[in-house]
Amino acid sequence: MKKNINWFVTALSTMLLWMLLVADVCAAQGEEGTLLAGAAVADITPEKGVSMKGSVGGNGIVNEVHDPLHARCVALRNGETTLAICVVDATSFWAEGMERAKTMVHKRIGLPVERILISATHSHAAIRVRGISTEPIDMKYYALVEEGVADAICQAVRNLAPAEVAYGVVSKPEYVKGRRWRIEAGSCGPNPFGERTDRAWMYPRVRNRLDPEPLGRSDPSLSILSLRHVDGTPLAVLGNYSIHYVGGFKRNCVSADYFASFAEELGKVLDAENSTGDHPSFVGIMSNGNSGNIAPGQGVRGYDGMRRIGRDLAEAAADICRNGPYLRDVPLAMVEERLELQVRKPDAQRIQWARDVLAGKWKIKPMHGWTHTYAQGTLQLAEYPDTVSPRFQVIRIGALAIASNPCEMYAETGLAIKEASPFKVTFNIELANGQNGYLPPPEQHELGGYSTWPTISSYLEVNASEKIKAHLLELLARVAG
Repeated sequence: MKKNINWFVTALSTMLLWMLLVADVCAAQGEEGTLLAGAAVADITPEKGVSMKGSVGGNGIVNEVHDPLHARCVALRNGETTLAICVVDATSFWAEGMERAKTMVHKRIGLPVERILISATHSHAAIRVRGISTEPIDMKYYALVEEGVADAICQAVRNLAPAEVAYGVVSKPEYVKGRRWRIEAGSCGPNPFGERTDRAWMYPRVRNRLDPEPLGRSDPSLSILSLRHVDGTPLAVLGNYSIHYVGGFKRNCVSADYFASFAEELGKVLDAENSTGDHPSFVGIMSNGNSGNIAPGQGVRGYDGMRRIGRDLAEAAADICRNGPYLRDVPLAMVEERLELQVRKPDAQRIQWARDVLAGKWKIKPMHGWTHTYAQGTLQLAEYPDTVSPRFQVIRIGALAIASNPCEMYAETGLAIKEASPFKVTFNIELANGQNGYLPPPEQHELGGYSTWPTISSYLEVNASEKIKAHLLELLARVAG
């Protein structure tokens, strides 16, 4: 009997706590047409010893921190619709970890998991969250990231307050450049599988390039979603740009790359820290657009390059952030729908090749430096399911739309979505709600080269980009009403 009473008291206490948390969130809810916004940040910097390994290379383990890593979140509400967008300083973030973070949020404050968008920035000086290592120190860090993401989202929702929104696009073409060139088949040597059939290569020597310009299109758009309190105080800015990452960092050294530089520099440009008053601190956020085939232009590299690009983009965004025009009554909507896609699994011949490589039975000279890595990836890919069904989400904020996908989308696919969208401003957030590898268009698959070679970082069906594009356009049409 005593045990039953204790169980009842515990259950009642838990229920009351949950009701208080939900009431705390709902207290901020305004009438239909009144926009509310909130933002928050959580520190997710790893301790020394955490793995920085990658699928085709890596930076060993963390020995030094150049700049901290964060989970940065903005939440929005209008009437009964509440949603959250969280951008995480991570090379990649597997769907399972994101799902755990979303579930934590739902349990704490009642926000439905389908109203939460989480994405990774793709800084290569950050961590692949639950991607490579299973060492205890790494598993501890992955759990810390999931907890930090949940904390940031919950706090952003609790910070909801009356707000105004502005959005716009600035062209910044100087920092986006393709990184694949056409070549004569085989002129750059064999690929990891020993084949000399590739007619495109990433960063080939100039003498091997058939054209002076790289393949495909680049997306020059710096897209801005700016939020401020109704007294004009800066609240948060979500930027979106399509550089893969800047790079040029030290081995074993953590950095959030230009994504964090933009956030920091924008706060300085807007003098946000000196104008918050009684409001929570300003939060700057940069998300990755459609950069699967894009590198920084003008030879910009290293920490100075990250700061330079971050500062330049912040200054370019400043006019929208300062002058708007700002709106208070904007429609808010979000839809989510999975899409089933085929997996390019290896055949029996490729599997035997991988086993021979790893057994030291396969010899070819010269051998590609990633042959053993791709052999390991081949055997891993063989264990994948025949299909995957990742989440795709689209958000409407007035005349602005955000289309998200879990891939490293090529710029030409992202541009096609923007150009066909029914909204005044549309941008794509990639590596959202999971990590499903590169997304080359079919014509790029035909040329081959890195990002098309089948492995755990590029495994979706050849027509996946076309199916995803059509799927996202259908979702955009749905939220447009």
